[in-house]
Amino acid sequence: MPLIDELRSKIAATVRENEPMAAHTTYRIGGPAEYYFESTCAEDTVRAVQTAKGLGLPIFVFGGGSNMLVADSGVKGLVLRLAARNYRVDGTAVIADSGIPIGFLGMRSVEAGLEGLDWAIGLPGTVGGAVRGNAGMFGGEVKDVLESARVLKDGVEQVLTNDQCAFSYRNSVFKTDGGYIILSATFRLRPNADSAALKEKIRHNLTVKRDKQPIEYACAGCVFTNWKPESPEDVESLRRTLDLNKDEEIPLTAAGTVPAGWIIDRAQLKGLKVGHAWVSDKHANFFVHDGEARADDMVALMATVKTKIRNMTKGVVSLVEEIEYVGF
Repeated sequence: MPLIDELRSKIAATVRENEPMAAHTTYRIGGPAEYYFESTCAEDTVRAVQTAKGLGLPIFVFGGGSNMLVADSGVKGLVLRLAARNYRVDGTAVIADSGIPIGFLGMRSVEAGLEGLDWAIGLPGTVGGAVRGNAGMFGGEVKDVLESARVLKDGVEQVLTNDQCAFSYRNSVFKTDGGYIILSATFRLRPNADSAALKEKIRHNLTVKRDKQPIEYACAGCVFTNWKPESPEDVESLRRTLDLNKDEEIPLTAAGTVPAGWIIDRAQLKGLKVGHAWVSDKHANFFVHDGEARADDMVALMATVKTKIRNMTKGVVSLVEEIEYVGF
């Protein structure tokens, strides 16, 4: 029996072959998935994972398709998209399947009279991806409001608490241990005491996003995580190597990091182009393209920026990708 027929008989008739991944990522780049399936419930997910393992197929799991770059050659094995999109509000708790867009959930939580996920409105990606990467924006992040995550590991469902998720800056146990698949998440929010002020805050955030991010282009979000200096001397070294005005302050986030976009901007790399991809003129940590770019263009652009920054700062700053490479 052909493998595609076996997959369809054991998982579902909707398993597809040679599915173009460019249609499923926010970058709109990437070759085909050898086999592709969209799961709409936990039972489908368990069946797909067990089947792939039983057949010796590699498996890649994703949700909204942001923060990832798929190779031009595509992805071998089974690509599993988590597409379950149920949610409910129970008092101050919001329980949501991993396939729900995190921005949509943020809006629905506000409409339910709750705050705590309002920062996510306008953020691309799904609940599962946001939990996996401890996504954040406008001063908020997942770890601040996640109560628990229902996950699948080794074919067994379990619930992890916030502490067990081991959150850190744009990281979690789900990144360091690839054996987990996030099925749903429970967020503990706060009653909203001033809806007018919260709505004004959301309008402001969306305006900032529109004005400062290249939302008119296909992109995957921030390419690099923010840089964390190891000592005050590193900050002063950065000042010298970027030849900053002595009165210019180096921006430090609450987490003690320097925004990667600011570093790339001050290194005068906005507009740097490789093939059909370039560093955005609006936000230097967003790499965009004209619709003709290949994944190889993006990889080369990322490598060029990393090398230039590392050389310019004499090795003090080594940028780390937030983007996940898939199929390389």
